[in-house]
Amino acid sequence: MKRFILYTFLAFTLLSCGGSEGRFRLKGEFEHLQQGEFYIYSDDGGTSRLDTIKVERGSFDYETALDNTATYYLLYPNLSEQVIFGASGEVITIKGDARNLKSVEVKGSEPNEDLTAFRLANKDKRKTDMQKAAAEFIRQHPSSPVSVFLFKEYFLSSDDASQEEVKKHYRALCKAQPDNLQLLQWKADVESRGRRLVKGSSLPKIEWVGEDGKSVTSEDYRGKNLLINFWASWDSESSGLMFRLRRLLKEHPGKIHVVSISLDVEAAPRKGIERMDSVTWPSYCDYQAWNSPMVRQFAVSSVPYCILAGSDGKVVAVGSSYEKDIQPEIQKLIDSK
Repeated sequence: MKRFILYTFLAFTLLSCGGSEGRFRLKGEFEHLQQGEFYIYSDDGGTSRLDTIKVERGSFDYETALDNTATYYLLYPNLSEQVIFGASGEVITIKGDARNLKSVEVKGSEPNEDLTAFRLANKDKRKTDMQKAAAEFIRQHPSSPVSVFLFKEYFLSSDDASQEEVKKHYRALCKAQPDNLQLLQWKADVESRGRRLVKGSSLPKIEWVGEDGKSVTSEDYRGKNLLINFWASWDSESSGLMFRLRRLLKEHPGKIHVVSISLDVEAAPRKGIERMDSVTWPSYCDYQAWNSPMVRQFAVSSVPYCILAGSDGKVVAVGSSYEKDIQPEIQKLIDSK
């Protein structure tokens, strides 16, 4: 009888500590954070929506259905992101200090531990050096899901990476992972990078359909300076740009017009930012995120991303850095009026 009780206790302990097939579990512990909320989402099937994670007494325990594998993005209160690789039956742990989120450690599987090691080894490097480190990791580990993430982060989503670099790494990953659906879905994005709008291009006809069913086209802005900006509430840099655009329109009424396109997957976070920043200009969202036809049309691979066109319909500037790529050209347009 005692032996039976012991076996039962051991079995219960193993089940409570381990994961269950068809489920994915993420446990977290954070110093200097008593309570709060994190958000988690996936763009490859891990979740169908933006989930909320409650943090109490510095810890949380999140579980969701998962039959295969998925990549999750954990959003911290400061809107920075933590990438987590999940698989059915896995229990992943994340530990860190809320005051130093760059040094968070994720454990429980080889991909998560490999990415943690990569982040910690390169956290203080410049972007160009990070790209070199990412390229070397991809070269050495083309079969790893970490390499797929690094490819997206430092090449597919980077305006600084050349088309040749992107294609080279993409071919290597596809060769090593021929059945990776995420890579297959990126084929059009890889090819479209060579067709991105550049300075001097004509702005193509675009149609935006609002939630009220009314449509607006780029032709409606003929004879006007137009800034199109892609953003998302979960990205701190692009959501912060909304406040700057409001100030721009207030200081220079009639000299510049703005249309915003959100890559959000839920209405509440997006509308919360728009309310907070008093967004009164046209703002649209089809809640398809990176699968949005407009995102694909303009080969948008990161947010923020802006397209500035002059009154003649010609593109004046494009880029992901508002300060570097867009703001100087806006000032020129304003000064010329």
